[in-house]
Amino acid sequence: MKRTVTLELGSRKYKFTTTDPQSEVDETLKNIKEEFENYSDVVEKYGYDRILLMMLLNNVHEKLVLKDRIARMNKKLERKIVE
Repeated sequence: MKRTVTLELGSRKYKFTTTDPQSEVDETLKNIKEEFENYSDVVEKYGYDRILLMMLLNNVHEKLVLKDRIARMNKKLERKIVE
């Protein structure tokens, strides 16, 4: 079922629609809020757009690093299975 969710970051509110389970939405919002809090002291200096862009870039980078790490672990596992 589609529902609208509101994410509050600092003085701004962002609304989006989702069908994801509430537990996943809660965990996602919690993580975003925690990450945003790490940069809250520089929001006035750089603005929301730059902070959110930096968060997005960090997230994508982390995803790529984890994807590479999983691929390397799979290769090691495949080698051990062959031995």
